Amino acid sequence: MNFLTGLPWMEIATVAGTIVLALFLFGLTVAAHEFGHFWAARKAGLVVERFAIGFGPKIYGKVVDGVEWQVNLLPLGGFVQLPQMSPAEELEGKSGKDFQNLPPATPGAKIFTALAGPVASLGLGVLCAVGVWIFGVPTNMMYRTTTIGWVEPGTPAAKAGILPGDVILAIDHQRPERWAGRPGAVVESILLGTDREILLELDREQKEIVTVKVLPERNAEMEGLRRLGFEMYPAQPAWVDQVIASGPADRAGIRSGDAMITLNGKKIWSPAAVKAAVEAEQEVLELGIRRPSGEEIKVQIRPEKATNRKDKMIGVIWKMGELQVTHPTPQEQVGSAVGLVWRTLRALVTPASSVGLQHLSGPLGIFDRLVSLLRTDARQVLYFSVILNVNLAFLNLLPIPVLDGGHILFSLVEAVRRRQLEAKTIVRIQTCFVVLLAGFFLLVTYHDSMRLKKRMEKPMESGEMPVFQKEKK
Repeated sequence: MNFLTGLPWMEIATVAGTIVLALFLFGLTVAAHEFGHFWAARKAGLVVERFAIGFGPKIYGKVVDGVEWQVNLLPLGGFVQLPQMSPAEELEGKSGKDFQNLPPATPGAKIFTALAGPVASLGLGVLCAVGVWIFGVPTNMMYRTTTIGWVEPGTPAAKAGILPGDVILAIDHQRPERWAGRPGAVVESILLGTDREILLELDREQKEIVTVKVLPERNAEMEGLRRLGFEMYPAQPAWVDQVIASGPADRAGIRSGDAMITLNGKKIWSPAAVKAAVEAEQEVLELGIRRPSGEEIKVQIRPEKATNRKDKMIGVIWKMGELQVTHPTPQEQVGSAVGLVWRTLRALVTPASSVGLQHLSGPLGIFDRLVSLLRTDARQVLYFSVILNVNLAFLNLLPIPVLDGGHILFSLVEAVRRRQLEAKTIVRIQTCFVVLLAGFFLLVTYHDSMRLKKRMEKPMESGEMPVFQKEKK
């Protein structure tokens, strides 16, 4: 009994509720897509045997108007079982009735039914985009820059002579408008680039235009994706949010609200510059400080270890990037999502790219992302739903058997031949692709689980504030 009373029930209930809500949202996305097929099939006069969310063993089922509505154990998608469409018993299970005497569906009816699913997903994506436009989405404003804040020593960017403060004018002849979050942004242009080398055009101090070609390196921390060495550091002010009592910064007279503007005589473009100087074990840091009043002073700080920390520090907590609620238009959101799908697919099939199937996310990764966003801000979930539904719409249109695009392809072939393909031929083709699809799901689920495991095993940063010994008087 004492064990039960000691459990954090509110936290358990919150986590459980978040997981249930994430499952519901994922199921809603799948249901909208499948309802498009269901509605179109009914309109086209096709027989609907089953409407299912998930695959595998049935958890719940109910027959309404001759259609079995069911929820299955594995939340990997869903299907509408249509006996007059291409057979897909490998995924949907065997039919419970004999439908051999049904009249064959016309190619037009099949195409209409197959196309309705992606259209429904796109429609839900647009609806979510309208919601984001109305309610807004919290946006980190530091991602609105294209100025480099810090370059990690020893990386390809550092070796190529790229400097903090350089403004990126173009990447592979394309002008980025922001740091991240768009198909043509700085980070996405590097990660999803398809050329062996990356061509950068930089504005240096508004005095000269520098053009460099950089051969990116594969980053083990990012599962082999390529990087240059500045992607994590957009330019941002080094504002002090808190000063740790009795720490080096406190003793030097630094206060909350101060901005560090120079380090050893050089302009600071990111707090990462100060952190790097401390990690490089510089004994004394000469910092230029600007007070909120505009007054500028210089101080010297000697980094030291707190009594409850292993590494040296100066004893400040940086102010995070400014969050503002923005209202991107539905056109911006949907256009951005389509652009990301296109660039990702192009990178997947380009040998010079570092993007592979292992970098994609399946249902587990999507579910994990939904849980994370739900715990952050519900408006972020709405924004993510735009990307999710647009992805679902366009990926299902790929001309791959068992996907909607495959059904459309079979129907077009049938229309050209003016006779149906043999059922045995379709079954053989689809069986091969079911095996490939199952392998793909296993691959992405494995990598999703490894990412989740790695994150869970990562040591948690101590919530305890650093403690410094008080200076003896």
